[in-house]
Amino acid sequence: MHEDAYRAALETLRFWVTTANHDESANAIPDAESNVVQRAALLVCGAAALPRLDLTQPLTTVFERLQGAPTAYVRRAPLALTDATLFPSVEPHVDAAATDKLRAALRAADDQSAHLPLAPRVEALLFVLQQYAWCLPSPLDGVSLYDLARTHAAVAAALAGDADLLLVGGDISGVQEFIYSVSAAGATRQLRGRSFYLQLLTDACAHYLLHQAGMPLCNLLYAGGGRFYVLLPASFEPQLAVWRRDIGALLLEAHGGALYLALGGMRFVPEQYSDSVWQELTRRIDDAKRRRFAELDDDAFARLFEPKQPEPSPDTETQDAEPLDAMDESLDDLGRRLARVALLSVEPAAPNLALLRRREASWRDVLRSLGLNVFPLDDPRDYRADPSHRRRVLRIDDRVDLQTLALGPHDVVGTRYTVAVAQLATMRDVAQYQTLERNAGDDQTLSPGDVKPFNLLAEQSIGVRRIGVLRMDVDDLGDLFGRRLDRPQGLAGLAVTAALSVTLSRYFEGWVGELCRRANDDDGAGGVYAVYSGGDDLFLVGSWHRMPHMAQRIRTDFARYVLGRAPHPGDAPPITLSGGITLHIARYPLYQAADAAAEALAAAKRHTRSNQRTKDAITFLGRTLSWEHFGDATNLCAELVDLVQEKGAPRSLLMVIQTLDARSRQAQRRNRGGDPQFTYGPWVWQGAYQLTRIAERSSHSVKERIDDLRERIVGDAGVQHCFIERAGLAARWAQLLVRERSNAKEER
Repeated sequence: MHEDAYRAALETLRFWVTTANHDESANAIPDAESNVVQRAALLVCGAAALPRLDLTQPLTTVFERLQGAPTAYVRRAPLALTDATLFPSVEPHVDAAATDKLRAALRAADDQSAHLPLAPRVEALLFVLQQYAWCLPSPLDGVSLYDLARTHAAVAAALAGDADLLLVGGDISGVQEFIYSVSAAGATRQLRGRSFYLQLLTDACAHYLLHQAGMPLCNLLYAGGGRFYVLLPASFEPQLAVWRRDIGALLLEAHGGALYLALGGMRFVPEQYSDSVWQELTRRIDDAKRRRFAELDDDAFARLFEPKQPEPSPDTETQDAEPLDAMDESLDDLGRRLARVALLSVEPAAPNLALLRRREASWRDVLRSLGLNVFPLDDPRDYRADPSHRRRVLRIDDRVDLQTLALGPHDVVGTRYTVAVAQLATMRDVAQYQTLERNAGDDQTLSPGDVKPFNLLAEQSIGVRRIGVLRMDVDDLGDLFGRRLDRPQGLAGLAVTAALSVTLSRYFEGWVGELCRRANDDDGAGGVYAVYSGGDDLFLVGSWHRMPHMAQRIRTDFARYVLGRAPHPGDAPPITLSGGITLHIARYPLYQAADAAAEALAAAKRHTRSNQRTKDAITFLGRTLSWEHFGDATNLCAELVDLVQEKGAPRSLLMVIQTLDARSRQAQRRNRGGDPQFTYGPWVWQGAYQLTRIAERSSHSVKERIDDLRERIVGDAGVQHCFIERAGLAARWAQLLVRERSNAKEER
């Protein structure tokens, strides 16, 4: 531990706690005691003198710094995954009583942590600022007091060791293949275990660098999505190659070359920080990715090419698969536990890369070698404090009641939102699954409380037996952090970048998990399984009929998160999401399903509207629509299901609409720019005739609704606005929902 760095970080965090409780009538915030903290404050605030901190003013969201973004205001309350807290408002109301409570909580936490040693006290203040200062304004517009304080503390700690700074980024490559190359049998356990392990591995690699440099936790600027960024003294620049080699050798030993940490660093003078530092760092990380394991010595590098036992094929049936090795067994066990995990006990320790023995290594052994001992806990009462060790006890969501948690003298409590959601089996599910076992020849066992396997999720789908795979991510992320983000000059720009990263993660790592929990807790059929959600993207699997509605809710809430209000028809939010959904039988190889969903997502990102606005779309059942048109298709699908199932309309109605959709696409022409345009081809009068015939053969109430549908599809306005695109998707969707089942094994 670099004691001067920790002291600088502690003074910085306490500086902002004191400042938050300072009298607003004063002209300026109080001076910092040490020169390094004072210098860092001026650098991060981007000012020649420390500006005033006025908590009577509202905090605008960091999204306001994006081109074309409206103004929205963060609600003033302790951090929580609720609609009333997490989502901003267009109204700049500041509750003075709420502000006083937040200030009092910060002051009390500072007093209560006074007995702690240096390292845990820094972490205790960092976590309490995360909880209570995420909604308070700072001298930087759009940056919370929490984000400013932690960036300031990171700069001060690094400057305590050197006059210059080193921004280091790490990116774990090989993630897609590592997660998705599992057999369909037992995939629900392995998938989540592997995904969660990669999140912990990212944290552990970052911890390794912080420990080697003697830096506190606040110097971890961001960790998520397999990437991390840390701020270090520039004197550690020569160590980058050593760290890259040592971590590479560890991952080679643990995973046989499947995973690799691409590590890059950029040294800079604090007063000269600019976007070019970030851009050059990104280039260096990408260069390291292209040269995987290049830093290993000859003997270690040769191990990459040693003959190995072939991995079982991902689509191998359970009875033919090779036994799991120690790593896979541990990941399988981790996946079993995750749906019930409430807390993480994280114990920082000194790294020892020599500890690992490949054939016997578990996921916990890899993290321990990097200096991080992690223990998932199902209940706060399961925690056993150890006075000889310091630990971070981290909540992964807001459901945990910590009143029964007995902490050790040096333990600290924080929050690390993690999407670890899966639907658990009930006694009724077990009985249903036993029938599936006999029918499908599946030799897996299921007990109450286990995670539902994919074939049970498919069986519990409405209509056709299928699982749905949903992938979504933020559009144009590089551009978002590049030219579209209004950053001030100098290290104040780094604070803005860090604030935007954390704000996005708060949605994907926090709110998406809440949406998945709500979906699994309602009374509807089937369930949702969160494979991964973090950073700026997500991957969900579940009963297929759930996926389109999950995608819509995630996109609508994301727009609300950005805009501060519900999106209006035709809105173009400054940050958008695209998504892709594919359907598969339960035993379909997962890596192929993941690839198919990725292709669907790519198709959505190629979508262009008539006004030339791109992306912000979804692909489902092979059709790509803008989100607003997908909403129309959703409503029409519900209408068609009601007509067929409840009102007695013939099922041929669905086939007629799909046939018209196919014919309209065949007749489609393109304008000079190559964009599709619909014409009044034969499909229009054919549709008018066929839909009229169906209406005439129906009851009066059904006839009126089909007549209205005919007008929307083949009427002048319908043809002009290409309503048949939405109707075709809706009809195919409805057909899958009302499909009658057989007991054929191939359907499973």
